[in-house]
Amino acid sequence: MGRQAPTRTDFKQAPLRPRLNDFRVQRFLDWLLTAPADRVPSTQGDLSEELGLHRNQLSQWKNDPDFLAEWERQYRKTVGSPEKAKAVLDSLFETATDRTDPRQVPAARAYLEAIDAVKPKRVEMTVVKGAAKELSDDDLMSMLAERAEAELAARTDG
Repeated sequence: MGRQAPTRTDFKQAPLRPRLNDFRVQRFLDWLLTAPADRVPSTQGDLSEELGLHRNQLSQWKNDPDFLAEWERQYRKTVGSPEKAKAVLDSLFETATDRTDPRQVPAARAYLEAIDAVKPKRVEMTVVKGAAKELSDDDLMSMLAERAEAELAARTDG
């Protein structure tokens, strides 16, 4: 008995769990990492059609832990590159220092927040002589309360 030619529904079948080395998975990741306004095709449904997948397949992939981890890894690599961060900071600085630009104040605020976010954080430490296990419960609770109070104050000030 001979084998039948694959039908359109056979073609659209893909493993439920995405294989990260599959060109369709990589194409979908590239598409997700592109700004929505620049995506070609513009919709996920059209992309699934381009890739020959059922329209729900891409949504299923987005719920897969391995796929999500790879998406996060590639996102961090793409978005978090030092070159891009520097370009954004340069652009914010340029706008923030241009008195004729109506976006000067929001750009200045964003620039100052951004440079504050990249500077090294100050770490507060409490030094106690002796082993921590020798602290009384009251001393430990007091130290924790002081630290929690300082953290809450920093969050409301920032």
